[in-house]
Amino acid sequence: MLGKLLKYDFRSVSREFMLLWPAALVIALVMRFTVFSGTGSESNQLPDLVNVLVVLAYFAVMVAMFVIALLFIIQRFYKGLLGQEGYLMNTLPVRPWQLVTSKLICAVVVTVISCAVAFLSMILMIPLTFQDIFNIDFQSLWKNLADVFPDMVLLLVELALTMLTGLVASITQLYVSMAIGHLFGKNRIVGSIVAYVGIGMALNVIFTLGASLLSALNIYNWMDWNLNYTTGVHLVLWLLIVSDAVLSVVFFFGTTYILKNKLNLE
Repeated sequence: MLGKLLKYDFRSVSREFMLLWPAALVIALVMRFTVFSGTGSESNQLPDLVNVLVVLAYFAVMVAMFVIALLFIIQRFYKGLLGQEGYLMNTLPVRPWQLVTSKLICAVVVTVISCAVAFLSMILMIPLTFQDIFNIDFQSLWKNLADVFPDMVLLLVELALTMLTGLVASITQLYVSMAIGHLFGKNRIVGSIVAYVGIGMALNVIFTLGASLLSALNIYNWMDWNLNYTTGVHLVLWLLIVSDAVLSVVFFFGTTYILKNKLNLE
């Protein structure tokens, strides 16, 4: 059943982003041959105006892509589970965790693809030929990085996990905030905002107290004396991964608990 839910949610993704993602890449490619072609100084005012318009169009598409992605994540959850669509979705023979999981996977995929499109668009703007790319000494570049971080592959995996768990924690925080706001009756939007801000403040207090405790226990000096630089980096990354994973689990099950036991669509 989760597969059918994902199929339904990804249809919404195609409708929202089917034109936006390709548009960002096309405009970036246009910028490669206009703004970064080096011909602007040799031409009249019309090409300069065109360059300005292309740059404005690119930034407008970039901003729109991430704003729409954020609104998509919020609306798909709020309207799909807490709004009018919630009447239908909650009559399906599925459990609340499956509904939330489908929305979460869809939200993560949308965010990751949007970031990938933004990165790829910047690559397309760089006026490099295939010969320039092949002339880059990637082997020496990788060797220099490996000299600083001998276990570079592990570091890249840890960085990817850090970003992924951080993204999941951020999305699930939105979900649990909207679920809590749903308990506020007629002031659900205000309640959701208050819940989100309150959770953020609580997390800041917890992390501040945790950092103060570690400092009081002289952990930082112990790490300086007993751990080398690369080991310290790995330790920090895994602390971030574990903390974000724990927060994601708490937010996820908090959301499903409210949907299962406190849901009121009237």
